[in-house]
Amino acid sequence: SSKRDRQRSLHGSSFPSERSSLQCGSGVEVFTADALHSEVHARFKCVVRNVCHWSEWLNIGLARGTMRKSFSEQPHEAKQMNIQCKIGSCESPLTIGVKLSSRAPNAGQGMSLTLYAEIWLRNLTSLPLAFGAPSLQVGSDGDIESLLPGKVSADSALIELSSVLEGNSFGLFSNTDDDDDDLGDDILNLPLQQCEEVFEEVFEYVSIDENGSEQRKWWASENHVRVRQEPNDNVLWMVDCAGEPFLHNGWESCANIAGSKAFNFNGRRLFNKNHRFRRRRLFRKISMEEPVLDGSISDSVIFHQPADLDRSTRSRREAERNAIGVHLDEKKEGSNILDVFNPIDAAGVLDIMSSIANDGSILIHVKHKDGKFSSPAIIPPSGSSNGVIRACSSRWPNVTKAIKEQKRKDVDVTTWNSDGCDPENLGIAPLEPTVFELVYQVTALSGLWGELSRMVTITPRFLIKNESSWLDIDVKQVGAPDTSKVQIKYGEMLPFYWFDLTLPELVCARPAQSRNRFKWSGGFDMCTLGMVPLRG
Repeated sequence: SSKRDRQRSLHGSSFPSERSSLQCGSGVEVFTADALHSEVHARFKCVVRNVCHWSEWLNIGLARGTMRKSFSEQPHEAKQMNIQCKIGSCESPLTIGVKLSSRAPNAGQGMSLTLYAEIWLRNLTSLPLAFGAPSLQVGSDGDIESLLPGKVSADSALIELSSVLEGNSFGLFSNTDDDDDDLGDDILNLPLQQCEEVFEEVFEYVSIDENGSEQRKWWASENHVRVRQEPNDNVLWMVDCAGEPFLHNGWESCANIAGSKAFNFNGRRLFNKNHRFRRRRLFRKISMEEPVLDGSISDSVIFHQPADLDRSTRSRREAERNAIGVHLDEKKEGSNILDVFNPIDAAGVLDIMSSIANDGSILIHVKHKDGKFSSPAIIPPSGSSNGVIRACSSRWPNVTKAIKEQKRKDVDVTTWNSDGCDPENLGIAPLEPTVFELVYQVTALSGLWGELSRMVTITPRFLIKNESSWLDIDVKQVGAPDTSKVQIKYGEMLPFYWFDLTLPELVCARPAQSRNRFKWSGGFDMCTLGMVPLRG
């Protein structure tokens, strides 16, 4: 346009071209075509795996310093917002944080707009780990146009009520379940990953009436109320037939879809034709295109911006959580026991837990290939933290435990009745018993990065170092076969992971040069600090 031409003549043509990309940590000045306009409509082209994708529109009010997403949305005093970018067929949209602030007095008129991500993720292990987060924080629910969630939730409520009337326990007052699996996770892969391939999954649910006919069918996550889109693309989806024994066409069943683990889907992967509810897992492998490395920060880390809350709201939630703690301390009045049964002096336990449950913390999960997602790394709204997470190589740890138990009893568990099955799209999720214990550390970044972002680093929990000057050492988990041993040469340091989740978490060692002379030492706990004598 003529106004653009005048800008070029005044400011020169040395600024980047319209097709140039803004690298991580870089900045650029953007001039409006008409200085009389009070709003600027902007969107951003995100380059992910060498493919460009447009974000949603963002309306910036220059005079008021406000932002809004749509043209019809009423303007509000938002200084920080999230915008999303749909990346091809990926189930998780890419979320970008946007901060608007006034420019410094000596920088001239205008506004400063900063694109950021609250969390930087870095995997310092040698494992192909995939990162995930709860769907609420990934922000994919807006892409699902379905009325099923309300129907399913209503059915679940009726089922729970009828089960209570029938005398079934739901663990409200006691919990006798001894397995570690919860009633269903709702975790999605992050759109950006460091590993070369990721696995996506979706569950097909059906309810059967008294005559054995299909009453209702829907697609959801492992949590049956979190609805997903039905797979309809050309990428091959496999039906997971893993179970003990292997499941016919991948179907498992349960008596009740909600309530106690004894009655619903609990990770044991069993089938009973008399059960009312059935489900099966479909999964697929997606190869991540290898990016072109240019030596920037984005080559060694990936970014995650939670979509549920902006940074200011997250800080306010944290302040409210801290206020609850101060309020409870005031009510104790020196007593070490909180009287939860006195409504005047203290709040109830359920009220306290519901008040601090959504305190603005960010949850990050990891998994090894197609294994089960780990327990969450809990990232507080501000500050630093650290902790330990466990990621199972098996997608179904309870099935792995059952198979190991049957093998100890010399029961054949390899029988797979494939009559009537479609052999082209049947698969088995990994059932290896390996467990990866990892440590996460949340640290504040230095310099300008630390204003809006923090780094989450994943490292192995256990590192074994051989400080001998000449002797190589073999180490393994107690009870594991010799083929699982790890040889550590003198002067080396290697990570150590548990080979079998059903065995004691103890380590034994022996000299590597003389396998026929030395036996394995007794087991020792790596969590015990200090010197431990070994004898082989």
